[in-house]
Amino acid sequence: MEVIQVVKRFGLCGGMEEYAFRLTEKLSKMGVKVKVLCEVQLTSTQDDIIVIELGKGISKPRWLSHIQFSNKVSIWVKNNVKRNEIVHSHERISCHHVTTIHSTLFNFPKKGLPGLRKYMNEYLEKREMSSKRLKKVVPVSHLISKEIKVKFPFVKNVLNEPIPPSISPINCSRKKPITNMPIIGFIGKEWKRKGLPKLIQIWRAITQKYPNAKLCLAGFPKNEDIGLTNQEASNVELLGFVHKKEDFYSKIDLLLHPAKKEAYGMVIAEACSLGIPVVCSKECGASYSKLAVRSLHYSESINFWTKEVLNCIDKLDQETSIQLTPSWNDTAKSYSILYKS
Repeated sequence: MEVIQVVKRFGLCGGMEEYAFRLTEKLSKMGVKVKVLCEVQLTSTQDDIIVIELGKGISKPRWLSHIQFSNKVSIWVKNNVKRNEIVHSHERISCHHVTTIHSTLFNFPKKGLPGLRKYMNEYLEKREMSSKRLKKVVPVSHLISKEIKVKFPFVKNVLNEPIPPSISPINCSRKKPITNMPIIGFIGKEWKRKGLPKLIQIWRAITQKYPNAKLCLAGFPKNEDIGLTNQEASNVELLGFVHKKEDFYSKIDLLLHPAKKEAYGMVIAEACSLGIPVVCSKECGASYSKLAVRSLHYSESINFWTKEVLNCIDKLDQETSIQLTPSWNDTAKSYSILYKS
């Protein structure tokens, strides 16, 4: 069996990219012959994995970047792919046998305003789901699966059960929480969509009971204006971009992730794997998994969110069990079975 993984950036540089990278390495170790089609390789890998770089294109607008990359992939596939090779895409292309959907669907459930950006993104998404070669659509969460069933009912016969991201081991020694000085953690580059403004409101309400409650924020530039006063900033630690995940998780007592919309939410699973309590929105795909998290709808009031977080803080002195999460070996085995089918 031979598989071609298609991803723009091949390396450890994002959630989708890590998914494709780890899957590729594990498949190779299982004896599957793997090639990678990408714009650029950012992380070195095993010698037995053939990486074909098609050249970097423009980055914006994103829809045009998708089209450029898709055209390059289509030409390469037409000229090089053999009959027994499976093309597995993680991008918006049109010549794949398997496609993994890593993000929530565009403009769903809202119809949105008309315009070129909306038209092109809707076109690319529908083209991906309508490919003549398409044999399997793999969402990374049940949240995405539900959206696909509503927006693209014609793919129901090829819609696979979700295969969520796995967790790479994080070597992290954690301190014992001090209940009256809780440290609430948040990490995310797209901090507005991931709910940081709401989190700050919740934190302000929490300080009415716990004046010494602190925030530890990571994943975005330290100089971003996130709406803190000078006085509040003294109780907030800004880590910026962290290269080692343990530098963030070792500092926090609980993770708060009130995202407006999150296809999965790797940080939720990572925190659970370390025994860190999590409060997140039901709009996160990970909240529908078997992980033991407290979840509520993003639209719930600040008072409602605050009560849930306070309940969590009040139990910080209790022992929290580390939760077992799937390994990348499990992910690769799931895809191996899928490819054979």
